[in-house]
Amino acid sequence: MDLEAEILDLKLRMQTLEQSTRSDDDDTTTSAGPIPVTDAHRELADELETLSVEVTGLRWQTREYHTSSHSQLLQRLDDLQVGMRHLELRLDQLLKDNNG
Repeated sequence: MDLEAEILDLKLRMQTLEQSTRSDDDDTTTSAGPIPVTDAHRELADELETLSVEVTGLRWQTREYHTSSHSQLLQRLDDLQVGMRHLELRLDQLLKDNNG
């Protein structure tokens, strides 16, 4: 299940839970039958904790990817600058040999 679908599922479940508590009903109804509100709260807290861990992992992976990409880009830029300097020196040498 992708992140958006998980968030939508949690949002729908929270709305269902809120509606059931507003109607002074101590149970939420699911396809498996009634679940006590305390169990629903615990399950929701567990799922939110899991989602938080996944988001933290995604942030870490994104930061690592960015750092790696930035480092590679800087290395390529350095290589290009060195190459341009070599071409400049070679061109100067050819022009000097041609005029001399």
